[in-house]
Amino acid sequence: MSRLECQIFYNSHEQDAPVDGAVDVAADPGAAHRLLQLGVSPRHDLPAVLLVEPGGKLRILGLRLDPGEVAKLCLAEGLPAESLLVYSSAWCPDCRRAKRVLDEAEASFQEVDIDRDATAEATVLARSGGRRVVPTLLFDDRIWAFNPDPPLLRRLLNGRAAARA
Repeated sequence: MSRLECQIFYNSHEQDAPVDGAVDVAADPGAAHRLLQLGVSPRHDLPAVLLVEPGGKLRILGLRLDPGEVAKLCLAEGLPAESLLVYSSAWCPDCRRAKRVLDEAEASFQEVDIDRDATAEATVLARSGGRRVVPTLLFDDRIWAFNPDPPLLRRLLNGRAAARA
């Protein structure tokens, strides 16, 4: 698993900074614009965490997080989740690999094929910044994972195991 950079965003008009070094979108219009490109509302979806690869590719997007959740997600640790939705394609080997990891973890999930559902495809495009990324996983309508490699996905699932125990 490559090293992921943690970027934290908040809106000082709506909440206190969740941690030192977080970016205030009220003071940084460029940061607010970046979030808007991901379909993130600077008013309703913050604090938010983006985990990105060194080249800037988005891997994880977390929304509406409390300070403890921000800290856990910055470590690429999972958060307890009740539901999991997998956006996939039948032709995609990464999708098959992700579903195998989910099956091994005994994680229940629903699946939507973005090749057959234009609304699902539009959702993935909107949240990923215009990239058609499969698999895309959505935990509880708050945590988005874009083609996570198996070790990262296993770490994210640790939170699900805690919720089911």
